Amino acid sequence: MTNQEAWFAPGGGMTQIDGFISPRAARAISAILAQQSKLEVEGSLAEIGTFKGKTFVGLALSALPSERVIGYDLFPDAMAHDLSVAIDKALPPEGRPTVQLVMKDTSTLKTVDWMRLLQAPARFVHIDGDHTYRAVLSDLQLATSHLSDQAVVVIDDYLHDWYPDVTEGVLDGLRVAKDLRPVAVIPRSGSLLRGGTKLICATASGVKSYTELMRATFSELTAHEINIAGHPAITFFNND
Repeated sequence: MTNQEAWFAPGGGMTQIDGFISPRAARAISAILAQQSKLEVEGSLAEIGTFKGKTFVGLALSALPSERVIGYDLFPDAMAHDLSVAIDKALPPEGRPTVQLVMKDTSTLKTVDWMRLLQAPARFVHIDGDHTYRAVLSDLQLATSHLSDQAVVVIDDYLHDWYPDVTEGVLDGLRVAKDLRPVAVIPRSGSLLRGGTKLICATASGVKSYTELMRATFSELTAHEINIAGHPAITFFNND
């Protein structure tokens, strides 16, 4: 088991950090990162809405020494300090990627700012920032502006009971995105407070392989074919 897989595993390192991610979401993200490593998909990694770093540290653990891992949030000083400590404790002292925390409202970022910070096109972006329609649409446009081949964008709280604006922003964003397609809806497991539903998206070149990966990852569930913003995708439901 790799350091990244151990981080996302039940009872793994991510349990040491406060935050919100459901067991199914952790499995999905870990499987995607492992597949990218296996297929030698390279690029930067980014998270919008890093909070205390429950997911972010896992992204850093999956990155190569040559890659950059960027986290955006309006960090209070204490939170930024605690996350920096967690990163230092989790990452090995040698062969570490470049990790940067940015205290910035991403709605104020221009595409060129996003590209400059990432440098290499992103292979993985997790969007969990401001849950308003405008913010979600803006964050999705930023994410799609600088993606590598076979890149993945994961959007949190899709279809969330409390945040209909997230779903509306995602659907409108996907309708105009040039090279981003929905792959799978990963329903939450447990209460809303444990983390919401994730929508997995990918560049067109990776849709087939990531769809197969999600089917294999959740083989105990029944996959159901659906349509999202004019594109085919899958979702899952329990067999009981």
